[in-house]
Amino acid sequence: MSGDNLDPGTQSALIWSNALTLLRGNATLSARQKGWFEGVLPEAIYGTTIILAVENNETQRMLQTDLNSVLLQALKVANGGIELFPAFKILQSSTRATPPGAQVEAERAPSRAKPTAAEAAPRGSAAPAKPATHYDEAVVQTFEDIMPGTNFDMPASTGSFPQVPMKDRQRKPSLDPETHLNRNDTFDTFVPGDSNRFARTVALAVAEGSGQDFNPLCIYGGSGLGKTHLLNAIGNYALLKQPGTRVRYVTSEEFTNEFIDSLRADKASGESRINEFNRKYREIDVLLIDDIQFLGDKESTLEQFFHTFNSLYQNNKRIVIASDVPPKNLKGFESRLISRFEQGLTVDVKPPDLETRIAILRMLVSTNGTYVPNDVLDLIAERFTDNIRELEGALNRVTALASLNNQPVTRILAEQTLQDFFSTDIELKPTDIIGRVAKYFHLTFDDLVGPTRTKNVTIARQIAMYLTRDLTSMSLVNIGQVFGGRDHTTVMHNCKTISEGMKDNPQIYTYVTELTLQLRQRISE
Repeated sequence: MSGDNLDPGTQSALIWSNALTLLRGNATLSARQKGWFEGVLPEAIYGTTIILAVENNETQRMLQTDLNSVLLQALKVANGGIELFPAFKILQSSTRATPPGAQVEAERAPSRAKPTAAEAAPRGSAAPAKPATHYDEAVVQTFEDIMPGTNFDMPASTGSFPQVPMKDRQRKPSLDPETHLNRNDTFDTFVPGDSNRFARTVALAVAEGSGQDFNPLCIYGGSGLGKTHLLNAIGNYALLKQPGTRVRYVTSEEFTNEFIDSLRADKASGESRINEFNRKYREIDVLLIDDIQFLGDKESTLEQFFHTFNSLYQNNKRIVIASDVPPKNLKGFESRLISRFEQGLTVDVKPPDLETRIAILRMLVSTNGTYVPNDVLDLIAERFTDNIRELEGALNRVTALASLNNQPVTRILAEQTLQDFFSTDIELKPTDIIGRVAKYFHLTFDDLVGPTRTKNVTIARQIAMYLTRDLTSMSLVNIGQVFGGRDHTTVMHNCKTISEGMKDNPQIYTYVTELTLQLRQRISE
């Protein structure tokens, strides 16, 4: 049980209130069966055991026999997917005032109150260690409190808890085949803060066409801080303002591959396609090139890029470059190219502060159409501080578990889901991840980075790519290179496949969670 900041009594009250809501909404149970759960009082949680006080031996017998399986399932779901086993304590109270079944309606009547500690305890004896009044105060954050106005009376046809709607409204890349822009990355979806506000302002000026003095614009910063988002936002805004604008977003890997392909002879004419390549990149209005640091030491490609840059610059075309380091620190670049980068404007993006991280999370849940309580967003924002990708990954893990277990997102659920990811000093390498995934699926390292496409290898490879994206600061391009030189769009597709699969397939979720825990904890081979 997570939530170590809560005492055992409060923990048990929160878990039981959620389990009771599930049991009341279970359409497979009759009113009489549901009535056996009314009047049960939680006292404490110790490890995987919850102490439940019941009124008499008959109630205990029913909960340990006929209703045991449904009780265990409700406790497991309410406990974030972790099994919780009940231990019963007899209160020796007076006979139940209302028979099983009638108590359900009595519970809903506003004029009826829950039994007090004095009523629950036998005459002349002390009240239980965790009285009913403590229970009443502890359940302020029940499902009804978290989602006010929600009707928790389940339709008879479903018999399930209201599911958090996520699957059909996840934020997915929407790639334009001509410009290669992600249409979802706009200035409206870019959350400004002290760490990136200047970069956003300058980028908007370039997109509007008013930032001629900022040409070229160089944006640098660590992985997962929004550089790619800004590049796409510039292109999308330029097209919105002037639809005829010729825009091209490209990664350094794509630029290199296209250049190499253009040198190969055309099968029909026998001539190279370099002129076609030059027209493609020198007759555009806005060039957006990402991860330019990967062009380092590629002499022929850099020479071609140098001439492309000069052609665009001399014709007053806009050039925006993203890198993980400032231009002066680029390795393997000639000084003549670095000097051209520096003649424009260089801006950086830093890790977002707490307020910005919270705002980013709120934007994500708003875009996805999900409901996540503010205390859960605050928890994630406080614990994941390095980059936006970590924030989104943590949020996805929590909402995925909620979706799989058909339950709402709560702080307890978030703590349980993320407790092993909150703090670690481990610097994971892609080879560590690939090796661990290969062993987990009884495959070899070469299977995952090679060309094999059998079903079991493909799933393992997709998970390895997802974990490499999630647990390292590597870019999509660099991940593709590690996995046998695959294109970054392949990596993006595989990561999206696993991300969505975690919400629909418990087995995929289990694979990813167990592997992540193993990698985080550095379990010995």
